[in-house]
Amino acid sequence: MKSKKYITAVFTTIFFVSTLATAQIRIDEVVGKSSPGRNRDRGMNMLNEIKDALETFYYDKNYRGINIDLKFKEAKEKIKTLETNADIFRVIAGLLLEFNDSHTTFYPPGRSNRVKYGFSMQMIGDRCIVVNVKKGSDAEKKGIKIGDQVLKLGPYAVNRDTLWVLNYFLYQLEPVPFLPVTLAGTETTERKITVEASFQTLEERRKEAEKKRKEKRENPYKCGKLSADLTACKLQTFSVERKFINQIMQEAATGSKFILDLRGNRGGYVKIAEYLTGHFFDREIKMADMISRKKTETRMAKPVKDRQFKGELIVLIDSDSASASEVFSRVIQIEKRGKVVGDVSAGAVMTSYSLSMANSRGVPGYETLSFYGMNVTVADVIMSDGKRLERVGVIPDHPVGPTGEGLALKNDPVLAYAAGLMGVNVSPKDAGALEFLYKKSEDDEDKEDDGETEDN
Repeated sequence: MKSKKYITAVFTTIFFVSTLATAQIRIDEVVGKSSPGRNRDRGMNMLNEIKDALETFYYDKNYRGINIDLKFKEAKEKIKTLETNADIFRVIAGLLLEFNDSHTTFYPPGRSNRVKYGFSMQMIGDRCIVVNVKKGSDAEKKGIKIGDQVLKLGPYAVNRDTLWVLNYFLYQLEPVPFLPVTLAGTETTERKITVEASFQTLEERRKEAEKKRKEKRENPYKCGKLSADLTACKLQTFSVERKFINQIMQEAATGSKFILDLRGNRGGYVKIAEYLTGHFFDREIKMADMISRKKTETRMAKPVKDRQFKGELIVLIDSDSASASEVFSRVIQIEKRGKVVGDVSAGAVMTSYSLSMANSRGVPGYETLSFYGMNVTVADVIMSDGKRLERVGVIPDHPVGPTGEGLALKNDPVLAYAAGLMGVNVSPKDAGALEFLYKKSEDDEDKEDDGETEDN
């Protein structure tokens, strides 16, 4: 668990939306308020169901030192004083944020639209950098460019401790139609703009998401040769069939040196991570211990002897490498099988259940169902060295990241640096031609779970 300073940073952002500049109009105020009494009743019912889920599934019977009876009692007393859904949902969200757990999260009833702010952000080192800007968006019109550094969203500084919370509020909990953004300018100046959001219907969002899922399922990796002996492959997700891992390893076998790019890979199937690991060892390897409420399960990777890669290995990671990507990378480090190059990973390795819940609203005989949900962590991950990765991440052996200017030019200095460690001279421009750089979109923030799943 991180320091008290970190916890304070998280909770100062909980009231982010309600204290933004007056240019922001809360969605509830646009569509009108519903009955305060019904809102409070629904909030109480949600708290009861969420508490039941925690008591049934949460991996730690001691709830990480939190007295949940007291916390839920305090939340109910707070809700009794509130009127709007936005305020009530913020109390529920804040309660679960106290667990400081990347996979235990509240998701309020779905809205009819999905918000888009027109640009995507990512931590690179200690800076928050714009990595994608949608053409035609208000963000583009206001001058936001790839490579810009984001200093603040509203009044709050953006850093590794706060970005995930701010994204959660902006995309999941309480989207806003106008977003104040402060960007770095010269050494003594800042640029302040207000971006107008756009909105997508649920049907449009569903079709777009399915298209992207299909693309990722059918083309989950790409490979390229950097020299006769050096192959580089980018794996976008661990939610793939074994045949794709076999194909990657066939590509790797064409040389004696291999770079595996896991930047932006948010994880996926546990068994696939174990299967990939087995290609780099001639013996059974302990991946990690999975500690759940009822038992501790040890994950092992068995050697894949007929397709074993015995050559030199480098793994690339960044701040969006999560879950299975982190476990795999850390195993490679612990076992001294290869080097890890890039940025500190996400520190989001726990395994969770995604639970759908429903609540009735209205007078008897005329009720309507209101659907909401939560993720609840069902297992913690302890690596073979006895340490946790949650909220820590994998620390690369060679910390290196792209510059804002490099991103704008589509250069890839991280891949070029890794090639250099293997004795292959590749320019950042030529490395960028492989198009391994992770083109993060806003849809990557509009998600309910990025954790590991048990099997495919």
